[in-house]
Amino acid sequence: MDWKLTKSLYIIVFLLMNVALIYMYLNERQESVEEIQESPDVLSTTDIDMSNIEKYEPVEMNVLTGAVQNFSDEDNQNSEVDEDTVSGTKITEEFEEDGPSMTEQTLQTYIDENVYRGHDYQYDNVMSTSDQVIFNQLYENFPIFNHETARIIFHGEGSQVNSMEQTRLMNLEENEYTLSLTAKSPKEIVEELYERESISSTAVINAARLGYYIILTEENNAILRPKWEMHVTDQDISKTIYVDATTDSGEIIESE
Repeated sequence: MDWKLTKSLYIIVFLLMNVALIYMYLNERQESVEEIQESPDVLSTTDIDMSNIEKYEPVEMNVLTGAVQNFSDEDNQNSEVDEDTVSGTKITEEFEEDGPSMTEQTLQTYIDENVYRGHDYQYDNVMSTSDQVIFNQLYENFPIFNHETARIIFHGEGSQVNSMEQTRLMNLEENEYTLSLTAKSPKEIVEELYERESISSTAVINAARLGYYIILTEENNAILRPKWEMHVTDQDISKTIYVDATTDSGEIIESE
């Protein structure tokens, strides 16, 4: 038996099989694209207003793990932190007559110049109110939403700050046991909310932000999932909805 000839035949057959598989894959992919293009747009039958949503550039995100920082722990102590303001996992500062004013720009400057790792936080225009201004901790420019373990809160009456509280997550990193996935677009999230009857056909999407939401804290350890934060006005009710950004299995979390 001519081994060289047999080997050449095997290689040719293998190459032909690969060409056939590639052709089948491309054909199936084209059919899938055509099906998507021909399928009706669910939102086109509604009056949902998404004009306030900014253009979305696809990004891959993963589950994060981290730990709640204990400022009293000797391993985490820092010369930037006044020991008199520290109580375990929280830094608290009281102001009297010399407190900063309750405006975004003034407080951002105050944080940058006076607060421990202040550059790690970003103003939250959705959850802030006239008497409570919130700054969320960031991970790679994505905010960590609405959680007491990763934010700075300024409390005040009128135009002046009375007190400040700071908490922080440390050692944030992507979970090695899960895969990075492309986050869904805001349009896909709105469609999901409508199909799951979380919003009506006349809802107005005031803002959409991509970030992380803490789903578990145990023994000062934290797990965070990628979430979309959707600020919605629906039937004269304003509410904030958090939706899983990378899967369809996550719980929809709603707060008014």
